[in-house]
Amino acid sequence: METIQMLLGGLGALAFLVGFVGMLFSETVPLVALPVGAVAAITVWMLDATPPGRRNTARNKAETARQAGIRERKAARAEREREQERQDALAREATRAAQALRREVRELLDGLPERGAPQEEAIAYCLSGTGAARNPRVQAEAERLARRHVAVDQRILCVALSVTSGPGKRPALLILTDRAAAVSDKGTSYRYDPDPGDVTEGWGVQVGDLLFSFLDNPRLRTALAARAEAAALPAPATPPAGRPEPRLIRTPREAELVAVDWMRYLGFADAVATPVGADEGIDVISERGLAQVKMEGKPTSRPTVQQLHGVATAEEKEALFFSLGGYTSPASTWASQHGIALFRYDHQGTPQAVNPPALRLMETADARASEPADAEHGGDA
Repeated sequence: METIQMLLGGLGALAFLVGFVGMLFSETVPLVALPVGAVAAITVWMLDATPPGRRNTARNKAETARQAGIRERKAARAEREREQERQDALAREATRAAQALRREVRELLDGLPERGAPQEEAIAYCLSGTGAARNPRVQAEAERLARRHVAVDQRILCVALSVTSGPGKRPALLILTDRAAAVSDKGTSYRYDPDPGDVTEGWGVQVGDLLFSFLDNPRLRTALAARAEAAALPAPATPPAGRPEPRLIRTPREAELVAVDWMRYLGFADAVATPVGADEGIDVISERGLAQVKMEGKPTSRPTVQQLHGVATAEEKEALFFSLGGYTSPASTWASQHGIALFRYDHQGTPQAVNPPALRLMETADARASEPADAEHGGDA
């Protein structure tokens, strides 16, 4: 039945074709071919109406549906394979990017000055290779920001500039360290604790209305990753309980007495305050060391530090400096080169080491204070 229908269908199609083409050349051909095609078409239709024809039609529809299903399944499988290939390619790309970022992080951490190095050196390293490296104003502003808000035992990972809204406007400044951050904007500076929600992947860091973009600050992305790696390391030891208790400072004399407590903690056990009056700038003395204490709002300058160094050298003693207003960049650099320990204190009487000699003194004192009680009888350090 199916074969007959196929033959009749083919005959009908051929007859109609011959008939229509024959119209162009002869009047007789269409009169024969077209009726033959019509008879073939009617016969096929009548055969389809029979039970065997209906079964054949059903089989054809089922086969057509089966073939369509096969094609759909093949297309879906091919699409899944293409999607899997895309996902695999993305995963490989992500792996390569992560490996590259880890290499950049390691290069950054290996290239940074050691912990406790002068902040000016770390800032200069972070600015090297950027357009800001040729801008002394950016370098100076970063140093001022670091002196106010970055502890000497923190590692400065990046110095970034914000996106500006127009020509002539000064960008804000961001210093990112391994444990914190600081921002300077329009003459105001403040500490800032980066939050993961502030980081927009592929875009930058949003601090309030300020945007520090990865495009303008290529090292910022690496610094954020390095900070995360540093955060995964064991936290710094908690300061021992033996440190002097905070004391509110309201007068220069109270600042000197607080410096006495801290010098004794730092290993100068016989430290005492000098009498009020002419003291050649020396406010605390001991057998092995001497200190000057400044309760001024402005940073201490290099000549003042040099004067203390001259007195300490003449008396063959260690020199320590305690300043409320911090230190200028030249003062900090010069003191580090000559072994003068610089501390910056607040009105609660808590000093912060701001250069390597001071950091070493503080670390030694903290280690000594953390020793068991029966081991604390070895004399002054």
